[in-house]
Amino acid sequence: MKDKKLLFYNLILVMVSIILLFLIYTLLFNQKSLKHSRASELYKKGHFEQAAKIWEKELDSKDKDYIPESSLSKALYKQGKYEESIKKLQDALKENDKTPELHYDLGNAYFRNNQIDNALQEYLNAMLLDPDDENAKANYELALKKKNSFQLQAGIGENNKEQNEQNPPEQSSREEIENRLNALDQKEARDRMAKSPPPYKGKGEKWW
Repeated sequence: MKDKKLLFYNLILVMVSIILLFLIYTLLFNQKSLKHSRASELYKKGHFEQAAKIWEKELDSKDKDYIPESSLSKALYKQGKYEESIKKLQDALKENDKTPELHYDLGNAYFRNNQIDNALQEYLNAMLLDPDDENAKANYELALKKKNSFQLQAGIGENNKEQNEQNPPEQSSREEIENRLNALDQKEARDRMAKSPPPYKGKGEKWW
C-alpha cells in the first residue's frame, strides 16, 4: 500500500515538474516573440537603429534560428552599413544555407558595397534554390550591367582609353541602376509582406 502511495506521489511530482517546465518555456518563448514583434514594428516605422539593437541581443549562432541574424542584417542594410549587413547574412547562412531569401539579401548587400562578382554569385544561388524568383533575376541583370559599367570606367585595354575619354559612362546610366535597385528593393519587401506570414515561431520561419 505504501509503495502504491509513493508511486502516486512520484507521478504527481513528475507531472507538476513537466507543467512547470512547460510554463517556463512558454514564458521565455513569448518574451522572445514579443521582442521580435517590437523590433518588427520599429523596422516598419523606419527606426532601423532601434530595431537593430533588439535583434542584436537575440543573436545565437547555435540555435539554428537564422531570423535574428537575417533581420539584423536588414536593419543594418537600411542604415547603409553594408559590410556589417554582409557579415550578419553570412552568419545566417551558416545556420541555414538553403533559404533563397538569404542569398538574395546577401546579393543586394554585396551590390550596394560594390562587390559585384559576389553579388552575381549570390543572385545565382538564390535562383538555383528558387527558379521562380523574378527579383533575383532582375537584380542579376542589374549587377551584370553595373559590372560592364565598371569595366568601361576602368578603360579595359589601352586601345579603349581614347574612346572612353571621348565617351565616358553617363551619370544617368548609374542613376538608372540605382533607381531600379531601389525599386526592386521596395518590390521585394512588398512581395514578402503580401504573403501575410504568421507570427514569429523561430527556427527560420519568416515573420517580417
